[in-house]
Amino acid sequence: MALWRRRNDAKATAAARQRLAGLHGKRLTLTPPEGVVLHLDVASLGARFGAQFVDFVITTAATIGIILALLFAGIVSGAAFGAIAALLVLVFGAPYYVLCELLMNGRTPGKKLLGLRVVSRNGSGLSTHQVVVRNLTKEVEVFLPAAFLIGGGEDQLWFNVVMITWLLVVVAVPIRSKANRRIGDLIADTAVVLDPRPLLLPDVAVSVGEAARERFVFSSRQLELYGAYELQVLERLLRGGEEARDSRERRQGLARIGERIRAKIGYEESVAPADEEAFLQSFYVAQRAFLEQKKLMGDARVDKFHQTQEAPADDR
Repeated sequence: MALWRRRNDAKATAAARQRLAGLHGKRLTLTPPEGVVLHLDVASLGARFGAQFVDFVITTAATIGIILALLFAGIVSGAAFGAIAALLVLVFGAPYYVLCELLMNGRTPGKKLLGLRVVSRNGSGLSTHQVVVRNLTKEVEVFLPAAFLIGGGEDQLWFNVVMITWLLVVVAVPIRSKANRRIGDLIADTAVVLDPRPLLLPDVAVSVGEAARERFVFSSRQLELYGAYELQVLERLLRGGEEARDSRERRQGLARIGERIRAKIGYEESVAPADEEAFLQSFYVAQRAFLEQKKLMGDARVDKFHQTQEAPADDR
């Protein structure tokens, strides 16, 4: 029975992840060195094109503005105009993207405007090598072929066909990629994701009324049995399903959890089904206060097995 239940739980978890992926589009799973698994939404191709367009407008406007300012100021002559223009185009090419992504933590002004960020696929911080590689590759992927097409003559039809074919391949790669990664991302092992925005959740303890705290009282002996890990699990359960607070499935789940906790701690008073959530919230508040007090006294309890951990032997 337990094995059947675990299999059903695994199937339900997989189905929930599939529904979540379908709701948010492609998702990327990263595991940083700290070991905390992150699930990030992959940036759509439309969003990436929009960010690229914004950056193109910025670099083009800056280049034209500087050239016009130099011309009106009479700083450059006609002979030096071409060299200055070529230098500005070079500066506002790959160096612009490299510096922005290094200084802005994986973002350019265009990416920041559209809420995008470049991340490393291995979960670690974005390295300088990765930033340089992905942006230099972009020159070969897009900008150089586009420049050749714009500057090509009618007698270079075969060359234009090759460049168009190359651009089509460049466009097809992110479409076929699971994480919308272009060739430069594949080489640098990077990806572009939606910039995660922090969400401050309400404190579970705030929703517990004074009447519930006075009704459900727990002794120190009852609070000795759990640690911080179990408290965090209970918090996630109380937060989960808030959009379906009155659902029958949620009430049944809370009732099962409440029964297990009462059996574990030896809570003898009966709790009505309608008061199960209030009981669990009151237990959460009391357990958290108990563990915080213990931690202040130098007794940090990681989980319910803290009592079985033997103290180090005294060599004296």
